Amino acid sequence: MDYKNLTDAERKYDYVTVEYAKCDNTLNGWYRFQGDAGTKMVTTCPPAFHCDTAYPIWLNGRHPTIAEGKVTRNVCINKSACCGIPFTIQVKNCSSYYIYRLRNPGQCEARYCSTD
Repeated sequence: MDYKNLTDAERKYDYVTVEYAKCDNTLNGWYRFQGDAGTKMVTTCPPAFHCDTAYPIWLNGRHPTIAEGKVTRNVCINKSACCGIPFTIQVKNCSSYYIYRLRNPGQCEARYCSTD
């Protein structure tokens, strides 16, 4: 599948937002976390003002196996509660990495977060 890379280290769940919070309002399509961003979306709730944003987005559940193929998974925006704003995305296990069909989360200062 055709995908774009998300590589900035500030996407990591433990990166504390120090200045202006970023927003993923321009994402639309398949993406892979790679390089300094780590290898996959984080599956535990990051605290607010981490991942270089005010409201971190995290995968609420497990990553799929290769055999499961492309699946729909729940994600959450940590805004006023860990799963304050839930919605769904698609995830695919490509054997040695994952790709995610990400979209505008509808909340500015919300950003998809990653881990190793």
